[in-house]
Amino acid sequence: MDQRASTVEELWERAEEALEASSERAEGLLTQLALVAEEGSDASLFAHRHLAELLLEDHPWRAALHLRRVLGHCAEDDILHALMGLCHALLGNYRVAVRSYREASTLAPQTPWYHHNLGHLMDIALDDPVGAEPHLRRAYELEPEHDEIIGSLAHCVARLGDVDLARQLAELAQEKGPCNPDHRALVEWIEGGATDAPAAIATVRRPSGDRVAETVQLKMGEAGFSRAEIERATQLWSDMQAHCELRVTKPEVLAAALEYAIAVVEQRPGCTQAEVARRYGVAPTSVSARFAQIRNALALRPGDPRYAASR
Repeated sequence: MDQRASTVEELWERAEEALEASSERAEGLLTQLALVAEEGSDASLFAHRHLAELLLEDHPWRAALHLRRVLGHCAEDDILHALMGLCHALLGNYRVAVRSYREASTLAPQTPWYHHNLGHLMDIALDDPVGAEPHLRRAYELEPEHDEIIGSLAHCVARLGDVDLARQLAELAQEKGPCNPDHRALVEWIEGGATDAPAAIATVRRPSGDRVAETVQLKMGEAGFSRAEIERATQLWSDMQAHCELRVTKPEVLAAALEYAIAVVEQRPGCTQAEVARRYGVAPTSVSARFAQIRNALALRPGDPRYAASR
């Protein structure tokens, strides 16, 4: 048992290092880890989750199988449901994709890309612009500056007969994304009178937001940190980005290090790097390394007035 635990821990650390370095060895190490780790353990969930992310674009069916293993233990994780939706959209299983994105948007209703992908698939793939419109409007409310979200809403409202609003939105999408040829085609389709038939093919995308900030906000909220403490962690992340250039390959590692940094500043009793790492599904050594980077770059210390919630 001790030997197995040691092997699992070593594989986990090596896989984490390979992911951080964007190494081609990552997939092989994660596959080994998935084979030797106990089903449902943190190590197993880590391996299957990251195998899914590595395989998703080129092998969506294999990625979906890994995601199913993780969702069996983490059914409340919106990111997993969104990744499952992307897998099935790539496979052409649009009704399953819609169910997955609907679940993701229910769990994280403030994430615009969940609403966008759900609405876009309903409009284009399922031929349901009436059902799609509320989701696309919500995506636009949450992210009013993104050209793809604006364009998808324009397409939907054109199909519903509001050609004037659709033209305004399509022209706005073209203004904000002038290099996207789909926007020019959308404007021409609308100016031609539009139709109730879709003018585009169904495509979805991963969210483009700040995954580090999103992850730390979610996880710190789950752990009982106050709103002020979560805001300080977000500020810490902004300061770190301004101070040095960081390559983010595993947002969970940086998010865990930010949470631990705030715990150090607030001098929270009983908070350990190992416990924080467990909740984020990453290796403690990776959290330790990233925390050291944050501490050294910003000269962070317990009670630091820059990041104390009571400042």
